[in-house]
Amino acid sequence: MKPVKSTLISISLSVLGWPIGIALGFLIVRGMGDISNSIGSNIWINLASVVISPVLIWLGIRWAIPQEEITPPRSLIRLARLGVLILGMLVGFYGLFQLASFTKTVGTNLVSALGSFGFLGNFLFQVGNIVAILTPALGALAAGGALGSFLGRIGQQGSEKLSAKGLKTINLFLSSIAGATILALLGQLINWLYQIGNPLVTRWAPMVVGALLGLLLAIFIKAKEALPIGMAIYFITRTILNALRSVEALIMAIVFVIAVGIGPFAGVIALGLHTIVSLAKLYSEQVESIMSGPLEAVQATGANRLQTIVYAVIPQIIPPYISYTMYRWDINVRMSTIIGFVGGGGIGFLLQQNINLLNYRGASAQMVAIAVVVASMDYISSVLREKTI
Repeated sequence: MKPVKSTLISISLSVLGWPIGIALGFLIVRGMGDISNSIGSNIWINLASVVISPVLIWLGIRWAIPQEEITPPRSLIRLARLGVLILGMLVGFYGLFQLASFTKTVGTNLVSALGSFGFLGNFLFQVGNIVAILTPALGALAAGGALGSFLGRIGQQGSEKLSAKGLKTINLFLSSIAGATILALLGQLINWLYQIGNPLVTRWAPMVVGALLGLLLAIFIKAKEALPIGMAIYFITRTILNALRSVEALIMAIVFVIAVGIGPFAGVIALGLHTIVSLAKLYSEQVESIMSGPLEAVQATGANRLQTIVYAVIPQIIPPYISYTMYRWDINVRMSTIIGFVGGGGIGFLLQQNINLLNYRGASAQMVAIAVVVASMDYISSVLREKTI
């Protein structure tokens, strides 16, 4: 990532593609959610969709990303493969909505059927709600990344074909719009956090400042000069992750309890955010330390970037990713007891209630349950690692 460089027109188009792709992806995936909701909560249809969706996705990926090719495919075949990948993504999001509906239906039925263990059904219902909420966000991010990458490649090709004078004019226009877009979005984020309510301060002023900064950048940068965009993204991302990771999950839980109220949702947001920033550091460092030999071998066969990632990068990172994920799950199980003490819900809230009521028998049973879950995670992690290594 660090050595990646790109021209100004490619960067500008990529920046403009991200918010457009996010908006389109959110609308499309939400439409898939409406289709899923129109089917209803029939548990058998939900179960069939959950089982069939991964199979269809796997078959589509196997066809669209072959392991080897003797001759380069034609343009029509490439277009068909792209369509199959897009269709596979839509099927995947539909499967996630069906999974959310399935877990909510099962959870609702288990609440009354399990009696004293009805909290397990409530847990499944909450998991279904979380999946239903996160799926449109995942689709928006995927569409934003895809459109940003596509427009960036178009910009790169344009910088190679256009003359320096014509490219300079386009850079002045596109970089101004890109700068205005970035600062306008930042202004809206600040307005959402602090509820300023003044469009002049949160929208128009940032747009003007961003447009001026983009214009100055286009003026002083040569038309076809490659900028170290990879290094910039690397340091910006690492800075944000480090800042978020420096805040303890317990503090995040207190903040989110104030924001969304007492309950398990605040605890889920706090642990989820802290988990994301912690795993992002571990995942990124693992990708940076992979062996270059398999990459060179796969690229020597004529594989493109996506095929290189699938057949040379992913096999090297799956075992440590499983280990890191399971270890983080272990941490979250233990942290949930502390977060429950500040109103974050979960087993910690129940443990605190039993301790306050002097019900030490119930509290000890919950502590044993936590120990069993942690031990189970360790066993599952070792089994998965053995199957993937």
